[in-house]
Amino acid sequence: MTQDKNQFQWQPLVELIVVMMTILGSTIPLYIHTDSKIDAMRADAKEFSRAVLEEMKDFHGRLCAIEEKNRK
Repeated sequence: MTQDKNQFQWQPLVELIVVMMTILGSTIPLYIHTDSKIDAMRADAKEFSRAVLEEMKDFHGRLCAIEEKNRK
């Protein structure tokens, strides 16, 4: 089992390709899944901030009405 110095060893190359495909095959779907969850979280946060803003405006309007009523 002697090998020539000019003979290319395919086994390490094939092993490297298999490892890279395994890493990419598990990382890419996880990234896609996480990315879609982040978009959903951003939409929820935006909706929440709009609701808080509306509540603040409503509270301010009621507070102004109470102050106006107490001045009279």
